Amino acid sequence: MLAATSTSNKWFVVYAQRNEGGISRLGVVASKRIMPTAVSRNFTKRLVREVFRLNLAADSAWDVVVRARKQLDPNTSAEGRQALKQLLQAIQP
Repeated sequence: MLAATSTSNKWFVVYAQRNEGGISRLGVVASKRIMPTAVSRNFTKRLVREVFRLNLAADSAWDVVVRARKQLDPNTSAEGRQALKQLLQAIQP
């Protein structure tokens, strides 16, 4: 079993663990309690997938779960995007 790590900020909690499969996998948790509308949950999930695709090294093999802590909307998406990018960079050695 490989060691897992986690890091967080006011927008997200990121749990990460190296895997031996050779590819990175992503799980996104956007709860109804935090984001009551499906539109906001889907917006957040799309944003997380995009940041993951663009910022996690292609040759790395990580299992990553991102849990949203706060509702994102188009007005705060740039701040949330930057916060998630910093968290993903923090988990990579």
